[in-house]
Amino acid sequence: MRSTRRSEAYAGLVAIGLFALTVVTIGWFMPDAPTGPRYMGAGAETPQRGGTFVFHHESDVRGFDPHKSFDELSNMGIKLLFEGLLDYDRDTMDLVPRLALEVPEPSEDGRTYRFRLREGVRFADDPCFEGGRGREVTAHDVRWSMEHMLATGTASPGATFYTLIEGYDAFRAGEASHVSGIRVIDRHTIDFSLSRPDQTFLYTMAMSFAYPVAREAYARYGEEIRRHPVGTGAYVLEDWEPGVELTFVRNPNYFEEGRPWVDRQVFELNLDRGPAVMRFRNGDLDHIHRQTPSDYLELRDMEAWAPYRVEAPQPNIWGVIMNCDLAPFDDRHVRRAVAFAINRAQWRRARANRLALQGQPIPRVLPGFDPELPGRHEYDLERAREEMRLAGHPDGIEQEIEVWLGEGDTGRRYGELIQSDLREIGLNIRIKQVAFPIFLQETGKPRTAQMLLSGWSMDFPDPANFLDILFHSRSIHEEDSENKAFYSNPELDRILDEARVERDRPRRLAMYREASRILVDDAPWAFVWSDVSMEMWQPYVRNYRPHAVWDNFYRDVWLDLPRRRVAMRPTSPLNRFAAALSPFGRLR
Repeated sequence: MRSTRRSEAYAGLVAIGLFALTVVTIGWFMPDAPTGPRYMGAGAETPQRGGTFVFHHESDVRGFDPHKSFDELSNMGIKLLFEGLLDYDRDTMDLVPRLALEVPEPSEDGRTYRFRLREGVRFADDPCFEGGRGREVTAHDVRWSMEHMLATGTASPGATFYTLIEGYDAFRAGEASHVSGIRVIDRHTIDFSLSRPDQTFLYTMAMSFAYPVAREAYARYGEEIRRHPVGTGAYVLEDWEPGVELTFVRNPNYFEEGRPWVDRQVFELNLDRGPAVMRFRNGDLDHIHRQTPSDYLELRDMEAWAPYRVEAPQPNIWGVIMNCDLAPFDDRHVRRAVAFAINRAQWRRARANRLALQGQPIPRVLPGFDPELPGRHEYDLERAREEMRLAGHPDGIEQEIEVWLGEGDTGRRYGELIQSDLREIGLNIRIKQVAFPIFLQETGKPRTAQMLLSGWSMDFPDPANFLDILFHSRSIHEEDSENKAFYSNPELDRILDEARVERDRPRRLAMYREASRILVDDAPWAFVWSDVSMEMWQPYVRNYRPHAVWDNFYRDVWLDLPRRRVAMRPTSPLNRFAAALSPFGRLR
């Protein structure tokens, strides 16, 4: 017995000694966090080819089918893999041609648009094609792609953007084999005819739902197309390690000669904000766009980073969404109580004042935002308690309410703020955190999520991009509903339908302000904030600046790479941890 105790004591001393040695070793080799950039550019004045650009995201990706995947991270990859007929100037929000030769003008009656395609644009090479070589994109591909996206069997959340294309209803009902308003004129010319003028039509043709896709790819891969994207973009998907990393490599078939500049783009997945900032400061990430409040305050005050960061309000909205089909949120007064119980100033302080308080459904950077909108959502606890009394619950609701959030520390913190605020009006909130793909999948189904925290970022610079998608009843589906409140109001639908075709701009914006008034009154969302984002990039990252419309748009960057010490390029959680301790850079 005595010898056993002696052995245990000895083993304990050895363990303590090894731990102390480890701490000393880490303290010796781990550098202090740099107060400025670790690696500057090499001084090149013209774009250089080569290198690997590395970005991160806090969640996993859902997939790369442009007809179905529409979340932020998927869309970032889709922008690398595909091209549309139209896109946006990255500084002005003006439409510019991509696969089309020019931005078409509408016919005199505003109902017909003719697109002329670039000749010689090819899909990326893929086994789905004969001989594995990508073929030319034609007007027939544009029509097939649009009809595939619009088909009811595809269940694309984007179909509702195109309801005014002539023949939409007959095609969706199975009464026609083609959409009559989409007509191929010749190999490189296609017409779109509308049943009524649509002020958003050209904008929607710049969305990923309208990107040309290869029918051969859908025939070969079926539902797995999300993992086997075949497009016309600057990159192709080389590897996808779920939950860890995405790797995109240059597409040799890309139609812009000499582009892209960067050989490879890597997106590291499921990397929280704190570790991401550490890796950025160590030179292992090339760009970050979100930080913890403490990291934000520290980085914002570092003058050495000033030329490589920008801070600006974002065209998005965030809010607490309530499912209008599920109790207790089928009662308008309960929803209004939640809207007035959210202590927005407290949320803003928790985010180091990086929130622009919103209170209504149109972001403040878009036309149609009304700073004096009557009834806009503001913190008013007495008013919230009065709404609970009107709902018949003066003492609150005993039944537990589940709020869905994304995984990670940030989601948890938001959940705790919701719990704290709604406890004041007698609501008992339970936090449910899930992986982002699961969050999107489940909250898009009817009668599934009682409450959730979510947001919407701009796809095109028009109020319809928020009001039609998030609140029109046609955005309710059995799966992938963007109307996650499952809110249906015939009066709102009527106003939005009329605004969509109204050609007089002041009258049209007045309609959207009226729609906003209805929404703050009915409160399917408690409108809380728009982001104020600080983006940062390494000094050797050139030709990057935030895009006027798209989040995190990296297609056109080039790297002015210095000579660097090489350790490892992290591809696993273990290697990432080791790299965080490393005083060296990573392999490029």
